Parts: sequence; C-alpha cells; structure tokens
Amino acid sequence: MNTLFNVYLQNHQRVFECPVTESVLKSGLRHGVAMHYDCSNGSCGTCEARLIKGEIKQIKHHDFVLTDKQMAKNTFLMCCNAPTTDIEVAVELIGDVKSIAIQEIDVKVKHIRLVNENMAILSLRTPRSKTLKFMAGQDVELSFNDKTHRYPVASCPCYGMDLEFHIRNGVHDAFASEIFNGRLKDKAVVSLEGPKGIFVLKEQSTRRMVFIAWDGGFAPIRSLIEHAFSLEMSNPMHFYWAYPADEKAPYLDNHARSWEAVMDEYFYTAIACTFNRANKNDCHKVAKQIFDSLDIKVVNQADVYISAPAEVLIYLGELLLENGLDETQLIASPI
Repeated sequence: MNTLFNVYLQNHQRVFECPVTESVLKSGLRHGVAMHYDCSNGSCGTCEARLIKGEIKQIKHHDFVLTDKQMAKNTFLMCCNAPTTDIEVAVELIGDVKSIAIQEIDVKVKHIRLVNENMAILSLRTPRSKTLKFMAGQDVELSFNDKTHRYPVASCPCYGMDLEFHIRNGVHDAFASEIFNGRLKDKAVVSLEGPKGIFVLKEQSTRRMVFIAWDGGFAPIRSLIEHAFSLEMSNPMHFYWAYPADEKAPYLDNHARSWEAVMDEYFYTAIACTFNRANKNDCHKVAKQIFDSLDIKVVNQADVYISAPAEVLIYLGELLLENGLDETQLIASPI
C-alpha cells in the first residue's frame, strides 16, 4: 500500500498529497505547484525548503551539501526527500512570469512524429541537470543550423524535462524546413532560449474557462488545459478548436476528445472553417465563423483564452467585446 501524506505549503494556501515513496518535488510538480528547481537529482540545491512540522525521510542521495546553518533551520532538498507524516514546509514558489529567468539550454531531439505532411510533433528532452522552468502557455525560441523560430510549449510544466512542440511547415519558418527536409533528426542537439510570453492561466479564478484555438494554436491551449488538470481546478471548461473545413478534423482531435474522460464538465467543439492554406484568406470571415459557433452566454461568464493568428485574434476579440465580454476576462496570444 502506497501511503499518502498531505504537504502543506506555509503562506501559500496550498496543499497536495505526496506518496511516501515519492519526493516532495516530484509530487508537487505533478500537482501543478510552481516550485523552483534545476536538476531534480540533488546536485544544485535549488529546490531547498524548510520543514516546519512533521517528519520526512531521505529517499535519494544528494551531492549538494547543506550548511550547518541550513541544517539548524531544518532545511532539506525536496527532490531527495519524501514525507513519513503530514508535513508543513516553507518554500518559495514561482510567483509569475517575471520571476522566471530566461534560460539557455542545449536540448536533444527525443522524437519527431509527422502527424501529416505539414504538421510535426517535436519532442525534446533537457539534461537532468538543467530542466526548463516555465509556466503553461509560454513560448521558447528553438535554433538549429542557425535557423531560429519561436514556438509555444505544448506540454505541461509538470514534466520540465520532456518538452513538446507542434510545428507546421510554413514558407516563413526556416526552422520548420529543417524538420520537413529531414535535416533535423532524432538525437540532434537544438538550442533553446526561454521562456517568453504572458499567456498564462488565471489559477485563482473561479469562473468558467473557455479556450479557443485556431489550428496549431492548440499547442499552448493544451499546455494550459493539462496544467489546469494537474491543479485539479474544478472550473468548467469549454474548448473550441477551429480548423480548415477541407481537412477531416483538427490534427489531434482524439486527444482533445480524450479529456472528456478526465473531467465531468469539459465540453469540446470542433469548428470547421472555410480556409485554404495555400491562399491568402479572409481573417475577418474566419473570426466570424468561430464567433458564430460559440455559446455567447457561456463565454461572457468565463475567462476566455484565445490562441490564433494575429488578424483572426483581433477580429474575434472585437466581436467578443462588442457582444458583452469584459476585457479583463480576455487572455490572448497570437501564433
């Protein structure tokens, strides 16, 4: 039997369950707690915390040496210790995007999966000694062979070593061409710089959440939704995914539908729009098609997260604000 104990975070009004066999850090990250850490293996000391109440046990060796002063204050490394009772700890958390430093990391290509002839899912892995600290919804810059492009992270921050990106082949994206021309392959080294951007979740909000994505805008939306799951947020969620009508469905339609099994009040709608990738399209028309598919009564009661091309985003935002949405409820990011 894997006994669970509660971990109370002093001054943060947060609590999560941690198994006796799992480190406080790993369990906290899995529950969406924005903890500071770099290596997760006891080498750097970044994940230090103070034990206020309760008991812990060391489950993993660490090379980082705590000073006598730290030991006297019951300081411990969260990555190497697990609770043996309910515990209360004092720990500094990542407060907002401003508190996360820009990081430069050389990452390895773990896998490249071609969803179709124009969309690739790129999986990257950071070194154990330098995981990426970021908030759900943020972007990074990827570089290979002097080709650089900025992409949103599609994965949840709770898995900082394994990063996913959804990359569409485009004439103005030189980095993408390295993938689709076969030059970027498994085990290649890619330079990463980030995180950047302020498209993040309102974690303390009790309103409904409406997520709207156009095509590859699904990437940051996925990160936000899965982070909300890890936080065990009870807010009802509505996800609208717009895509070109000449395609059968959005490129990860089954994944979006699978969330219905995770949450009772999750509602998914795919929106087929008149659109031709080869031509210049009427973004105002696309925005109107998306707007006409929304339940405006639900939208106006929600925090609305939109990830779409800039022109579509502007027109759609105008329509929403003209029809009753308060601007403080609109969180948007161009792709």
